[in-house]
Amino acid sequence: MLSSIRLSTRLSSRLLFSTPIVKHPSIRQIASRNLYNTSKLLNSKQSKDDKGKQSILTDDILARAGVDLDAEHSKMEGSQADEQASGNNGEAKPTEEQGRKRRKRQTSTDIKREKYANWFYIFTFSAITGAGLYLTRDWEPSESEELKDDIPNGYEPSLMYKRFRARFNSMFKYFQEPPFPDLLPPPPPPPYQRPLTLVLTLEDLLVHSEWSQKHGWRTAKRPGVDYFLGYLSQYYEIVLFSSNYMMYSDRIAEKLDPIHAFVSYNLFKEHCLYKDGVHIKDLSKLNRDEKKVLIIDVDPNSYKLQPENAIPMKPWDGQMDDKLIRLIPFLEYLATQQVSDVRPVLSSFTDKYNLPDEFDERVKKLKAKFHADQEKASSNWVMKVLGGLGGMPQTGKSKFPLDLIREEGEKNYVKFMKLVEEEKEKIKIQQEQLSGQTFTLKDYVEGNIPTPEEQMKLQLEKQKEIDEIFEERKKNQQKIALIND
Repeated sequence: MLSSIRLSTRLSSRLLFSTPIVKHPSIRQIASRNLYNTSKLLNSKQSKDDKGKQSILTDDILARAGVDLDAEHSKMEGSQADEQASGNNGEAKPTEEQGRKRRKRQTSTDIKREKYANWFYIFTFSAITGAGLYLTRDWEPSESEELKDDIPNGYEPSLMYKRFRARFNSMFKYFQEPPFPDLLPPPPPPPYQRPLTLVLTLEDLLVHSEWSQKHGWRTAKRPGVDYFLGYLSQYYEIVLFSSNYMMYSDRIAEKLDPIHAFVSYNLFKEHCLYKDGVHIKDLSKLNRDEKKVLIIDVDPNSYKLQPENAIPMKPWDGQMDDKLIRLIPFLEYLATQQVSDVRPVLSSFTDKYNLPDEFDERVKKLKAKFHADQEKASSNWVMKVLGGLGGMPQTGKSKFPLDLIREEGEKNYVKFMKLVEEEKEKIKIQQEQLSGQTFTLKDYVEGNIPTPEEQMKLQLEKQKEIDEIFEERKKNQQKIALIND
């Protein structure tokens, strides 16, 4: 009995929950739906009325006024899309205006600007094409043989390309080549001409510059640089060839030799040859015989065109050393032996970086052989008899020739420095007086440049004034010295 009651209860509950429940709309939902339909009818009626009315503010006028039309239209389209989405129960349908690609709105000024830009592009392209075709033309008689480089005439594509490339590259030679074909004037006459020319770099060989937060930029002279320049100036025509621009290195060069007593010429980075991305110091542009030119540099790229003329050195880091002074014996030997070509002598050294050490070893061997020959000659009784009969004095060991050259060089250096010290004041006065003798472009145009004879007279008069000023200063110094005594 109880089991039948339980079964009937379960069946009745299943039937109860399986029957569908019908939901009736509430009063709030009915009111909102009626309100939406009413607003939709009003909006459609208002849009029909607005179709007949057209605003005088066109898109062109609004764009000139600075109104962002694209942003405004996107806002309107976004609001319309939201309305459609809400009206279609959340299902947004793309309209015909949204699917169509919007045209970019431009003002009349923008249209003109774009038109002129297109014409400019066409003109530029035509000019470049015409210039390129003009560079491929046949060679003209006035063009140099170096430029032609054995490229024949003809209008084959390969020949046209070669002529174009040769002419195009030649246009940049003005910026790559040194400013003058001869960087130095012709050498002086033989009585005043030095036997050899010595080219020295400035940075990290003679001086060293460094920057610190406390002191800023500071430049130090290498130990013995004054003696090096003064002593070798009696044998060499010294040329300072800086690896930096003139605006930076000119003052340093003036500090090294203010009266131009040791250094003959100063050259700078502007006088280098630019090739393969590096600046090269081309010795063939110095207007000197390459057989009698040496270069001492710390950068291998500087002498890559004439490595056989170079004595390489490691960059100086500003510490105490004597490597510059140790080069003097070899350079003195090279200048006093009257060699016709310095390149074979330099190539005879196995390691040019250690050239002073290797040269010292050679000198020691020669000196030992020289003294051995002297002892052998002094022990020969025949030479003693001949010397006694000839009245030749019997002296001790003779000096080694290089030692004699060194002693003579020291004497000449002392005399030269004494002369420089005596004439130093006079040379400064001369530089001050002659520095004002310049001619402007106006003088050249108007023809106010004096003749060579007139210039000679002016120089003689100026020299007399310099002598008078020097004598007057000398007398004043003597008076001051007497008063102090």
